[in-house]
Formats: sequence, C-alpha cells, structure tokens
Amino acid sequence: MIKFKRDWFYVVAGLVAVFFVLLFLLLLIAPKQDARNRGFAACSQQLLQRLEQCEHRLWCSGRVIVATSRCDIAVVWQGFFDWIDGKQPYPWSNYIYEPEIVSLVDEDARREYLKQYPDTKQEMEKLHILRKELENEQNTQQNIQDLWPEE
Repeated sequence: MIKFKRDWFYVVAGLVAVFFVLLFLLLLIAPKQDARNRGFAACSQQLLQRLEQCEHRLWCSGRVIVATSRCDIAVVWQGFFDWIDGKQPYPWSNYIYEPEIVSLVDEDARREYLKQYPDTKQEMEKLHILRKELENEQNTQQNIQDLWPEE
C-alpha cells in the first residue's frame, strides 16, 4: 500500500497512456470512410470539416482534435455497451467492419458508354503503348551533351 501511495501518479499516467495507445491503434486499423457513416467515419468527417473552419489557427485546431478524440472514445464505449446489451456480437463490431464504398461513378452511365464504345479498353492500351514509344523516342533524340553542357 505504501508503494501505491508513492507511485499512484505513474500508475494513473501509465493507464491513460496505454488507453490512448490502444485508441490510436484502433483508429489505424478501422475504416475512415463509409457510405453509411458508421464507426469512426463520422468522427473523421467532423474533424475534417472543423479543421477547415479553423483556418490553420493553433488553438482552434487543438480544440478540434480534443473534441474528435472525445468522439472516438464515445464510439468505443458505445460499442462496448452495445456488446454488453447483446446488440452486436463483439465490442469492436461498430467500428471495425467491412466498409461500404461510396461510388463516385454513375454505373448506368458507365454501362451505356461501354455499350456505345465497346473497344475503350483496347484504345487505352494502344494509347499507353504509344506514350511509351514517344517517351523512348524523345530520350534517344536527346544527346548526353545536352544533359551536361560544357562551360
């Protein structure tokens, strides 16, 4: 007990440090974008919007980062309590998942374009080969003396 009274600060600081390291690791492996805005995706989106409003001011950015950390911690706690209540199979199910990607391409328009121009892939491959040939031709035309002129 005497040792704990003497070292209580280090124990508490160590637990806080371990907690934030674990939170950092969770943030690294969790998806940042999701079509349904689940898990840390909502917090990441809020972070970007608020940082843009800060316009590079130091104290504003610091407050935004602290608020985002609170949001991330709330996501972790919510997952833990949903797991205890039986709403999800694992405590991490609400923030470690397979994300749904937002499609930026209109699939119907893409299919219609490919119907009209079915040989698009072959044309792109031809353009790629022509680009490489042009680069090689330009490289062979250039003399080594042009690269390092003598003074």
